[in-house]
Formats: sequence, C-alpha cells, structure tokens
Amino acid sequence: MTMTRRIKKEPFLILLSLAALVIWGSGIYYGQYIKEHYQAVSIRMEEAGVSEEKFMAALQYEEVKNPKNIPRISAWNRLEEQNIENGTLATSYKSQLIEVSGDIRQVYPMKLAKGNILTPEDYEGCMIDQEVAYKLFGTVDAVGNTVTYQNKQYYIRGIIKSPEPVIFLQMNDKKHTYSNMELVYDDMEKGQELAKAFMEQNNLAISYTVLDGSFYAGIIDGFCKAPAWFLGFYILGQILAAIWKRRTIPLQVVVLLVILISVWMLLKWLLGLQINLPERFIPTKWSDFSFWAGRYKELREQIGQTVYLAPTVKDIIFLRYVKRCIVYTLISLAGVWIFALHIRSLLGKTNGLCLATLAVILECGAIVILYKTEKVFPAGNGYLYMLPIFIMAEDLVNKGKSWIKARI
Repeated sequence: MTMTRRIKKEPFLILLSLAALVIWGSGIYYGQYIKEHYQAVSIRMEEAGVSEEKFMAALQYEEVKNPKNIPRISAWNRLEEQNIENGTLATSYKSQLIEVSGDIRQVYPMKLAKGNILTPEDYEGCMIDQEVAYKLFGTVDAVGNTVTYQNKQYYIRGIIKSPEPVIFLQMNDKKHTYSNMELVYDDMEKGQELAKAFMEQNNLAISYTVLDGSFYAGIIDGFCKAPAWFLGFYILGQILAAIWKRRTIPLQVVVLLVILISVWMLLKWLLGLQINLPERFIPTKWSDFSFWAGRYKELREQIGQTVYLAPTVKDIIFLRYVKRCIVYTLISLAGVWIFALHIRSLLGKTNGLCLATLAVILECGAIVILYKTEKVFPAGNGYLYMLPIFIMAEDLVNKGKSWIKARI
C-alpha cells in the first residue's frame, strides 16, 4: 500500500466510524420509541364495538376467576373530519378526533410539547396537536384555552407533536362503544394468549384481530443490538480460528480457550449482550419441527390480518419506525463490518489505547449530532462501549498472536 493510500484510508475509516455510530444511534432511537410506546396487546374489532360498561363487567369477573392476570384496558375510536371551533376568535378546523376511555398514552404514541397528559377521568379537558393549535389560535402554545366540539367547550390540557392533526377527548358515557382496545398485562410475555382468552371467555366480540405490540417491540429492540453482537462475535471468531490452527498444541489450545471464555464473559458483562427469546418460541423439545412450523404460520397469519385493517396513525407510525430502525441498523452494520476488516492495518501503525480514545471521542461526536437532530435516547452499554472495547480487544488478540508465534 502506498503512502498516499494510507493517508486517505485513515480519514475514511474515521468518518465511516462516525457515520456508522450516528446511523446506528438513529436505529436505536426508533427501536426504543417502539419499545416505549407499543407495550400493549391491541384488539381491533371488525363489527360492533364494546362498551365501557361491558368490558368493566368483564374485568370484575376476571378479578374473581383470574386475579393474577387482570389487564389494564384503554379503549378508543377514531373519527375523521370532525369540526373543532374556537369561539373567541371565530375560527374552525377539521381534524381527526380520538375518543378515549383510559390511558391515552397506550392509545396513541405521542410526544408532549406543552402542558400535561389528559387524565382518564378528565371529561372537561382535551388534548390537541400543534397543527390544530396553530390553526385555531395562531400559536402552538394554547394550553388553558377552550375549544368547542358539538356545542360543548373543552379546556386544552396539553399540546402534542403528531404527524397528523388530532384532538383527544375522554368519554363520560359507560354505554359508549369502542372498536379498539389496548390491553396491558404485568406478564406481557403471555400478553397475546391472555388477551385472546379474555376476549373469548367474556364474549366481548365475535370478529377481531389481535396485535401483540410488546412482542414485536421486543424483536426490534433485540435487532438494534446487531452491530454490537457482530463485533463481539468477530473477536470471538478470531480467537476460535487461532485455536483451530494450534489444535495440535494442547497448552496453547488451553490458553486460548481460557482467553475465549474470558473475552465472552467480559463482553457479556460490559455490554449487556443477551438474547431475550419469548416463551412462546421456546419448544418443550428443540427437535419438535412442527412447533416451529406452527409458530411461523401463526406469525404469517397475524401479519396477513393487519393488511386488511383500516390503517390508524398508531399503525402508520409503527410501520414507518420499524422500517427506519431496520434500514438504519443494517446500514450501520455494513459500516461496522468494513471498519472491522480494516482495523488491523490501523493497529499496525497506531497504539490501541490511542485508537480507543479516538473511538470515545467519535462516540461523543455522534451523541452530539443525534442530540441536535432530536434523536435523544438512553444509550445502552453496547452502543457506548462496543467500539473502544472492540479496538482494545482486537489489539490484545493481535499481540497475543504475535506472542504465540514468537514462542513457536
């Protein structure tokens, strides 16, 4: 390699690392958004809805029959093109309206901009998004003002950021029916199974679709960690390759095996790398291939059912953010792979500790960029420490190989 190519290669790898960290952080942001806002089992009824009176009676029955698995229920409807008025300024605006009974945060993924979340028993208040606030009041800070809907005034408790114009109202009518329900259990591992049993045993609806948001959120959360898993297995793979080459020298094999186990335990402890497999995907016998076929068929049927559902904002945001999370994670994985292939050449010219320090600086730069673009998230150890730990581990592996070769 010529000196010119070396000079060009180093800045390229540095910029590539920064880009990979920013893109990976974006993927984690969308993954954690899904994990935070999609923890319920959603029930979408295709025919007549369920009244609050009916599902509250079902909850009372569950308290006697199954007291350990009582769901927290939030029910809702979406109404299109509802006329909302500002009587003071004589302005009006058509917006979708969401009728709610329960916790609004389970009904609609939202980011509060001003004020407070509308509580379940606040029948005189409402929440609107920034666009509705601006159209009615000429400002996005309209907390405390009133709007009129169907000749009744509601006080604005909070303003949210939303991809579509929306207003929320808590319904004060026990007989009012809802076509959507969100069920949250303490044991969400069995959420889908418990939700189906709750609907069937209480005869709440004949035709409905069950969407296990918690299950899909768990899968996406695990997928976000793919770059960290890749770098961890990349290091372990090199140690295994060294063991295989020296399989005829027992002492070196023992030493390398100890190093392999130590590195794995260190990575697992430092980075919190673990696989969370839902119970429904753990067979009683791993050789039971019909079990896997059944789970795959169940997933396909559930995904197929969603195609025919009327899209809601909650569904649209979910699909949009899942796609972004997957695309960003895959792009960052490609960048990390390229970095891993070329790190050895940098370690041959630069001290491992210096490169690890540079990686920490790049991490800080990536976090600043993400903060400036409003992608703020609680970063896990895998994101914060994987790159510097990988560099130090790679440096240690290279030195170990050199030490072994010198003694052959």
